[in-house]
Amino acid sequence: MNIYLTHQLKIKGPFVLMKIVNQINRLFIQKFDHCWVPDFENSLLSGELSGSNLQKTFIGPLTRFKKTIAETIKYKYKYLAIISGPEPQRSLLEDEIQNCFRKTNEHCAIINGLTKTKETSSGKITFYTHLETTNFKEILTKSELVVCRAGYSSIMDLYILQKKVLLIPTPGQTEQEYLAKHHQETHSICYQKQGEINLKKASFNFIKPKHGRKKKLLKAALGKVSL
Repeated sequence: MNIYLTHQLKIKGPFVLMKIVNQINRLFIQKFDHCWVPDFENSLLSGELSGSNLQKTFIGPLTRFKKTIAETIKYKYKYLAIISGPEPQRSLLEDEIQNCFRKTNEHCAIINGLTKTKETSSGKITFYTHLETTNFKEILTKSELVVCRAGYSSIMDLYILQKKVLLIPTPGQTEQEYLAKHHQETHSICYQKQGEINLKKASFNFIKPKHGRKKKLLKAALGKVSL
């Protein structure tokens, strides 16, 4: 027995290529006994990406975090930027975020995801390197507002943690561009394009929680494969 795990049953991309790309994707998924989708049954997080008549089982979002972060009365950082993605876009985003943070005169933090650097600070900005889960959550807890890419893993994490976010999709990555627009339309999550970030014009929001279903979905999925 084998299981295919994905939220992309319907791949987004250039219109002229999507028909054949999705046909190939469909044929590949059909080779597996089961297709599990890390989302809720109403595709709350993935939208049209998980829309398909393929046989599938929703198992709820997957994340390394277990509990929602409680509201903190006094935050250490006004803004936290989580920098990720391929170069050169990663560095371009970090440079732009630094410039935005310097204009706010607020205490801010940047997790740059690098492994060969050390924690540093510049003015009111603290730079963190790649962090383990416990330290990563600690910084999130101390931050009021989050700026990050519109990757699906980030969306699942921030949904579970219930943090207010501004999404910056990676230029040219059609999945992230779709997810950013989807969550703006359905959950009023603001997104801005890289190169046009303006924190004064940004509104931060979180995806409203759908309580009590994640564990039931996963339990039912495990039951179907006798686990």
